[in-house]
Amino acid sequence: MSTALTSALALGWRNIWRNRRRTVISMSAIGVGLVLVIFYSGLVGGMAQDAKNQLDSAGIGHVEIFARGFRDKRDVAVAMEDASGWREKLRLPPGAQVGARVLARGLATSARGNEPVSVLGVEWDNEPKLSAHLQHISAGALPAPDDVHGVLIGEQLAERLALQVGAKLRLMVQRADAEMGADLFRVRGVFHSISPAIAQRQVYVSKAAARELLGLSEASHQLVVQIDDPDAADALAKELNTALGARFEALSWGELLPVLKRLEAYTGSITLALATFVYFLVGLGILNTMLMSVLERTREFGVLMALGTRPSRVLHLVLAESFWIATLSAAGGALTGGLLAWYFSHAGINFVPGTESYQFEGATISSLIKTRFSPAEIARATAFVYVMTLIVGLYPASRITRLLPAEALRKT
Repeated sequence: MSTALTSALALGWRNIWRNRRRTVISMSAIGVGLVLVIFYSGLVGGMAQDAKNQLDSAGIGHVEIFARGFRDKRDVAVAMEDASGWREKLRLPPGAQVGARVLARGLATSARGNEPVSVLGVEWDNEPKLSAHLQHISAGALPAPDDVHGVLIGEQLAERLALQVGAKLRLMVQRADAEMGADLFRVRGVFHSISPAIAQRQVYVSKAAARELLGLSEASHQLVVQIDDPDAADALAKELNTALGARFEALSWGELLPVLKRLEAYTGSITLALATFVYFLVGLGILNTMLMSVLERTREFGVLMALGTRPSRVLHLVLAESFWIATLSAAGGALTGGLLAWYFSHAGINFVPGTESYQFEGATISSLIKTRFSPAEIARATAFVYVMTLIVGLYPASRITRLLPAEALRKT
């Protein structure tokens, strides 16, 4: 480091503390602005990311495959052939989980009353990998793989129908041949879900039992694919549609729940708008501080230039002050904002106390929002504030260097 630069930095450090109160207020404004940008971007980013990551809590796949026409009328006769060998046929990313389901709408009846339900025929040993709520059995247990008379129900449905583990539950559906089908099941377990709709309306039976109930042979209505990276779902769905042909349709979570795509775009726009507003205010604050600091010392700079100090040295001195203010402000803001984002990425913030989730246009979103802790985003925000502080300091520095020494000495 050159002697001139070292001298400029040393003088700059001393000068920023000549008016301690103004310097502290200025640095606090910059630091608080940076904290707000880091924390808020982490919050809205975490909200959108949690909504995507919690798709399996609602039993929704990152990609779902149907026989074309099934989703339009939910006709149980429109089904896919046995999907047990599809994993080998489909080119799925490593770590992907795949499972076939038989779907129907029906009526669940107990001695207490009846409730409309969605019946899902699943593979008992595989479905908990696709539906996270089946990993949370609050009473009883998951039925054995060969259990064709067992049923899993949610806590709300168990309460409404006064059912306990071991109780009988009658399911009635419309068969594929348009006749009515019914069978008696035993409650093997009760699951907990953050979604009240799932806990009250979804009933799980074995795939074999569902096929018998609907009068289907070796067929399924839905193939669910869960992948490690939800953002890759759109590309995967496009590839599967090309590979499967016109008889089937593969839909990503963004097509199944367009509201999540809108939420993601909305939160991104809000974050950009807030960041722009905060940066604008911070920039004005920096400009005001540096301009006042320079203008009130115009006579001092005039003396320096009259004694032979080159304008470039004066410019370096003012920029050194900007450098120290930017460095201290950015470091404090980044550290505080990063710590807040990291802490709430683990602890979370409950925006709807007393509930586990809320419904947003059909999507179930956990009320406990965890911020997204991203060192890269923190570094970008910090770098932007840092560079902006240095750039804003150029104006007052260039203004003072354009003054003639005699003119500067006349300033009071």
